[in-house]
Parts: sequence; C-alpha cells; structure tokens
Amino acid sequence: MKNVLKISNDLNLKKIFLNDATILYNLMQKIYPPIYKHQWEDQGDWYVNTIFSIQNLQKELSEINAAYYFIQSKNETIGILRMVHDANLIELGNKKAAKLHRIYLDPKVHNKGIGKLLMNFVMQKALENKSEILWLEVMDTQTQALRFYQDLNFQIISNFKLQFDLMYPHFKGMHRMCRFL
Repeated sequence: MKNVLKISNDLNLKKIFLNDATILYNLMQKIYPPIYKHQWEDQGDWYVNTIFSIQNLQKELSEINAAYYFIQSKNETIGILRMVHDANLIELGNKKAAKLHRIYLDPKVHNKGIGKLLMNFVMQKALENKSEILWLEVMDTQTQALRFYQDLNFQIISNFKLQFDLMYPHFKGMHRMCRFL
C-alpha cells in the first residue's frame, strides 16, 4: 500500500506510522480543543491524552482492517482520517460495512470543500473493499457535522451515550449514521 495517496491537486493522505505519534499528538492538541473543549470538565485533555497516546496509536495501527492517515493540503498537515473495513454492525444485519472511525480537520479549513473530497475518497475505498454500507458516529450536539453527513445521504440508525466521565452529560449523546453505497 502506498504511504501517500493523492485526493486532489492540493490534497493528500499520508499514512500514519508509530513513529508519527508525537506529530499526531501535537496536531490533535491544536485541532481538538477549539471545537470540543467546552464539552469537557478538563477542556478535553483526557480525550487527547488518551485517544492520541502512543499506546492507543499502537493498538489502532495493529488493526488489520484499519487505515489511518494525516490529511495534508499544500504541504501542511490539516487533520486526520481513520477508517475501518469489515466493521459490521448488528443494526445493519449481515451487510458488509466500513466505518469512518475518525475525521478531524483544522477549523481554519472548514467549509472549503475538503470534507466532501475526503468523504468521496472514503466511500470509494469502502466500495473497492466491496462494502455495501458506510457508517459513522457523530455527536448529537454537532449540528454542522450532522447536516454535513445528512447532505451526503447518511441517515441516523441508532443512538447511544458516551461513557466518558469528564465529559459534561449533555454532550454525551451520539448518533450512529449510515449510508448505503
């Protein structure tokens, strides 16, 4: 598999490796708080320190069906994307499914069409892997993200609550959304 995938003239995905742990952590310390810190008692420190730790990165990189990338635009790293193939859900029956596990973009590049390009890439990769469905999880309070996914024909299929102790209770609601490919 190639380490760099070209999405457009200005957009690439660069595969994340374990030796990128510090770069990933520093990037997410920059990207995550502006959007999510108000949802946490500790401004989101626990989440960034846990999800983007070297231990968690090692675990996530060991998953055979997963792909984890830095998103790069014009030689600047502007986000991350992680997807998992063969990520089936009970709600979807026996249909072969892929999951968009994580996508974060620097707020300075929001509303510039990058998300749509990335979603087209994810859907194409899911189709190449013979998936019938692409699914994801999104916070029920993130109205801009919900609208974005609904505009891409994702539908809410179930709801659940996050079990993060330091997150304020009214931000724990999540939707599972899917789109038939």
